[in-house]
Amino acid sequence: MILSDEGTWPAEVVRYLDAHRELFWTWEAQRRSDAEPLGNEQARRLAHEYDVAVDGLRSMLLPFTLHGYHCTRLTEAEIAHILACGMRPPDRAFLCERIDQLRVTGMIDEDIANRLKEQNQAHESSRAGMIWFCFFPPRIAGQDGIERFFRSWGGEALYNSHERDPLTGRILTVIGVPCLVEVDVPIASFPRYTFLDERFYRQFLINRGFETSEPCEHEDRGTWSIPPVNVRRIIRFSDPEFAALTDCNGWIPPLR
Repeated sequence: MILSDEGTWPAEVVRYLDAHRELFWTWEAQRRSDAEPLGNEQARRLAHEYDVAVDGLRSMLLPFTLHGYHCTRLTEAEIAHILACGMRPPDRAFLCERIDQLRVTGMIDEDIANRLKEQNQAHESSRAGMIWFCFFPPRIAGQDGIERFFRSWGGEALYNSHERDPLTGRILTVIGVPCLVEVDVPIASFPRYTFLDERFYRQFLINRGFETSEPCEHEDRGTWSIPPVNVRRIIRFSDPEFAALTDCNGWIPPLR
């Protein structure tokens, strides 16, 4: 499914949303204070009905995948591996494997490899075991939102510890090439409460004339390995579509 394109949604999801259209419309109108306030009992009843409907929508979405992009910087060997084997949630052991592969191929020496393996945040609970995706064209996040993923190799858990280092920081900027990994991500791999259900019904309402300033763009982290069949393609920096999806041609300083 593409979140912004209802034409890609399964028929049963659209039917469910249509059956609960009035409920979701009323809930959003109350949130925005666009409707006359409800009495306490009405508000409690609405809240209960809303919770039940959202739980039902969440369950309805679980069997499906969501089209997204992972912003990163990869070597040619890593591109080939992802296309052949899929994506693995990161952790410290995986990062060390990737660093050792750079050392074996001569991209870095042993001293730099040891520094990278010793200084990183890959073990932190807020990072380990999660692959982050945006489920909209990455350009919507703007240069500030995405450029660091492309400028340094290794992911945020590594470059956070090295960007300001005059040696290791520079080395990370010349390893690999900026890439977008285009993936069909299993919705069941997301944590339970991520607001995805709200984004779906809100997009559904917008498609039917409901005006809202609430966001429909969704970012999320998958906690499962992604099989290769779910990897649609990897778009390199040299591909014109990379520029179209990121708007990087207007960045200052230029991406390279």
